[in-house]
Amino acid sequence: MARPLSYQDATHLLRRAAARGRKEEAQKLAEMGLEAAVDSLLQDPVPAPPYRTAATTNEKGLQHREITQLWLSHWLTTPTPTAERLVLFWHGHLTSEFRETQGAQGIDFWNQFATFRQFGYGPYGELLKAIAKNPAMLLYLNNAESKKEHPNENWARELMELYTIGPGHYTEQDIRESARAFTGWTVRMPAGAPRGKDRDPNVGLEYVFNPRWHDPGIKTFMGRQIQSGEEVLEILINHPETYRFVGRKLLAFYLSPNPPQPLVEEAAKVFREGGTRELLRWLFTRDEFYAPENRSSIVKSPIEYLVGLHYAAGESKITLGQKDEEKTSARVVGALAAMGQIPFDPPNVKGWEGGMSWLAESPLLVRLNLISAFAGREKKLDLEVFMDGASGALSLVKPEAQLL
Repeated sequence: MARPLSYQDATHLLRRAAARGRKEEAQKLAEMGLEAAVDSLLQDPVPAPPYRTAATTNEKGLQHREITQLWLSHWLTTPTPTAERLVLFWHGHLTSEFRETQGAQGIDFWNQFATFRQFGYGPYGELLKAIAKNPAMLLYLNNAESKKEHPNENWARELMELYTIGPGHYTEQDIRESARAFTGWTVRMPAGAPRGKDRDPNVGLEYVFNPRWHDPGIKTFMGRQIQSGEEVLEILINHPETYRFVGRKLLAFYLSPNPPQPLVEEAAKVFREGGTRELLRWLFTRDEFYAPENRSSIVKSPIEYLVGLHYAAGESKITLGQKDEEKTSARVVGALAAMGQIPFDPPNVKGWEGGMSWLAESPLLVRLNLISAFAGREKKLDLEVFMDGASGALSLVKPEAQLL
């Protein structure tokens, strides 16, 4: 027999899973029952539209504004918004910074988001293998220029410290040996595509292994004799700390900022055995997920705030009251920058700090000022999912409007 799902719990589920929703969607989920509602939200992602630009390779600011607007519009209109909130999670976990990634174009970052979408629900190891060969990542952490004469340690270090087992579970020697193993993992333009200053910004880079740059010698990594980057990845993918470390981050993103350790241990087991979709299905069907202490316990990021509010207003594009397309994208990116979260461009390799930092005085004032973009459209605002206990447009000035 299907477990029931109350309307109030359905609004909470939608808000946490997708960061967007309207009353009729919550009602529909409640009618389905818990398991069916969760399965409907965890469907395979609908691909995002292709990105094409008329900008030149030097107009990276314009490309950045274009891919930002394209992604936010996709999140507003896709039938699988849960996948896009997960893309946001992976973007903040497996970070790459647009402004710091020399040699990459907007298309390379757009393709990276497609990788998050393609592998995001599956086994974490498969996503990790794909990201290890992702051109934007290889360029961002300088592995694209790593040669046997001078191995670059950036990717090797962040792979362990931030992406898998976390601090305290590896040595500096492990970093050096891992860096040697990843020498020769680099990027190129596809065969026949123009290169250098003649590069077409609509053609993405691709991974290539350069054997002349690779150190073929034996390395000792975490007590094991290895030769290749693939072996490094397999050791980390099979390490139990990887699933505790990343599983805790997933629980902090979907459940509460400080998840209890017993739940982290259980989540790590589900995550390791079943992948990310199974972890989310397990979490979204647990009583703890709907417990009063976990409701409205996560601060909406600026991206989630903008998407949720525009969706509540029935918008298919984020405009902030602007009509002109060029001015709109500039205003959207400007507003997100003022609130502290620019898509495709986290502040550093650790991603966004999040939490209460989103609600510092200046960023919060920007959020509240954005409400004026909906003046005259208050009756269109359906805030039932956007915030717990919403009761009309005036609710937007309450603290709960900033919480998931």
